[in-house]
Amino acid sequence: MILKQSRFIAVSIGASVVKVAQVTSAGVVEKLASKAVSAGVVNSALRDALIGFELKNSGIVCVMSGDVATTKHLEVPSADPSEIESIIALQATRHTPFSKDEIITSYVKIGSPKPNFTSLLLVVVKRDAVKEKLTAMRAAGLDTTAVLFAPEGAARLYARALNIRKGQKIAVLDVTMSNSNFMVVSDTAPLMARSIPVGIEGVACDAGALAQIVAEVKASIDAFEQETASRPVRVVVSTDHMVLAGIDKMLAEALAIPVEVVPYPSIIRCGKGIKEQLAKEFSDESALDVIAVGTMAAKCDADLVPQEIKDQRAVAEKGRETLKAGILILLTLLFVGGGLLSRVYFKDVFLKQNLIEKYSDQKKEVGLLENMINKTRVLREYIQARQLPLEAIRELYRIIPEEMYLSNISMDDAGNVSVQGVSESMSRVFSVVTALEESPLFENVKTKSTTAKKERGKDVAAFELTLKLSSVSQDSAAVTRSDSAAK
Repeated sequence: MILKQSRFIAVSIGASVVKVAQVTSAGVVEKLASKAVSAGVVNSALRDALIGFELKNSGIVCVMSGDVATTKHLEVPSADPSEIESIIALQATRHTPFSKDEIITSYVKIGSPKPNFTSLLLVVVKRDAVKEKLTAMRAAGLDTTAVLFAPEGAARLYARALNIRKGQKIAVLDVTMSNSNFMVVSDTAPLMARSIPVGIEGVACDAGALAQIVAEVKASIDAFEQETASRPVRVVVSTDHMVLAGIDKMLAEALAIPVEVVPYPSIIRCGKGIKEQLAKEFSDESALDVIAVGTMAAKCDADLVPQEIKDQRAVAEKGRETLKAGILILLTLLFVGGGLLSRVYFKDVFLKQNLIEKYSDQKKEVGLLENMINKTRVLREYIQARQLPLEAIRELYRIIPEEMYLSNISMDDAGNVSVQGVSESMSRVFSVVTALEESPLFENVKTKSTTAKKERGKDVAAFELTLKLSSVSQDSAAVTRSDSAAK
């Protein structure tokens, strides 16, 4: 995954609050916002939070917090990215109680411990958790570019800010309202990421919760040492909150390594207004997740976008490439035609200068040129007619909702289209039929069959629709007429 936008909008959707950060590709935080989620209505809170943000031409990044993910340090016997994807797809189910269809996997490449081996941090999240956030962002008018892992962004941000020496490892502890994120970071990538289910709220209600965080951090470092035979040289606490007073001393005593508090506002690049906003509006709810992901978006490896969305994007990209190729062909034909027309024009000028008798033999050549122009026009109209199926695929992609997937699309030369697929409900099939009927590209939309069945333990509706491309007959007639004229 390569993100090349000059600005990123990072969005974090929580159960009680929505956070948004606007960050340039150079890492400058330009704007921050947070809105409380009332009565579980995320869409309105997100739309309100986005007011004033520059969404046009910005990369839209959905932030996945550490508490919804499972991570595991692995070594796989391959250095090829496609082989690594296959290996982790097989191994992911061993580290989570969910089936393969219920999870999304990605990874952060750490290094190559030996030839033809890759060390990586496996990241596993529930598919429903990702789709829920993407649905909320789509309802707010956002087309998500990437889904990134918050602990990876925070780890990379601190690795850069602290200028970690090659081979050195440090630990970062970020305490949020509901949980704490613990990471071990090297000079190039996060080596470990773990979510501790105790946060500022828990510490405020129970003083013993602070000791629980310390114990969990110690257990995490011990586990990391057993896996890698190495240990962080120091621990950095990114949260400076009054309820966490003394946590650095408790950690130093328990771990026997140096501990320091380096609040994240001190390492980010931003104006005075953002600093003041962080102190006032984000004193309790940390904004490190959206700021870190927005700042390091172009460097993050773990993209948790569902595979079906990646496939849709690939199809759309191929469609764009096909369209570009068609435009290039048309331009070439236009230039050729323009050259031929220029030649005809100059010949006509000479004819008008009393050269008709002298160069009467060229009359035949002019006739041949006119024939070539007619053939060029026929070819151009044929190419335009061939673009119609591509427009139909785009229209189907726009109309078909996420709750429905297609299993087969067939089309004959007469423009008759058959669409087969599966929907979560029968009502959704009928709403799609209505939308197809309203589209100017289709006509004679009919429901050929609908069947209720079970798929992956859920009741779904299999369906088959038939329809016709509305402009195939007109385009075919136009091409036939042009072809007859050319002859």
